[in-house]
Amino acid sequence: MAPDQYGSLAADYHWFFDDVDLFLGCDTPGVRAAMSTLNPGAHVLDAACGIGIDVAALRRRGFDVLASDASEGMAAAARTRLRESDVDPAKIVTSDWIDLPKHFEEAVFDAIFCIGNSIAHTPDATSMIDALEAFRSLLVPGGMLVVDSHDWNAIYAAGSQVMIEPGIVERDGIRCVRTYSWHIPDGFGAPCVLEIAPIFLDGDRAELRSYPVTMWPFTRSELKRRMVVAGFESVALDVIPGDDRYTAVARRPM
Repeated sequence: MAPDQYGSLAADYHWFFDDVDLFLGCDTPGVRAAMSTLNPGAHVLDAACGIGIDVAALRRRGFDVLASDASEGMAAAARTRLRESDVDPAKIVTSDWIDLPKHFEEAVFDAIFCIGNSIAHTPDATSMIDALEAFRSLLVPGGMLVVDSHDWNAIYAAGSQVMIEPGIVERDGIRCVRTYSWHIPDGFGAPCVLEIAPIFLDGDRAELRSYPVTMWPFTRSELKRRMVVAGFESVALDVIPGDDRYTAVARRPM
């Protein structure tokens, strides 16, 4: 298993979601549109569950949800979130994507969600295709894979920069300013680093914490081609002009 980039971030990751997002889950239009096509009770896998926000939201929508994450820290936080919420606990496993067939039976899921820009953690085309093939093996014939991603061309065109989320999140008397720092190399294709850096304000004290994570870029056409190579069909990209995120939806052949 690859080094856990998110283990230490798990305890602070909830600060990067306001209370509405913590309840509703992913707000990417393409992801929500894909969710709306599922029948009630659909068997769903959240294959990059993080701290469990989308697992809880999917279960509230009436889906039968299981989950996985490569980070044991994130998976543990997800289990805690579900235990402390009004949502029944889901089975959450710690696993790399290529090992998911060791944890779940073949052809059992109606849909798999790999969202939150997670697929960018595959370091090359071969690794991504291997992950996509593992997803395909777990889907029923006609089952749906949903992936969302940054538009990496736009990220690289903007270059290295610091971004500050609007608004301050406050919980239990502590306020958090949410910042991101993109560290972008000169050439497209080289890995980039996103430094997730919350600033905590407690009275007159301020504390900055830094969690750098590495990601590997790809173009929209590369993602679509890799999905096809992995055996998917009906690959569609939901691209919104001016948005640096998009959603790819594909189907396992019947």
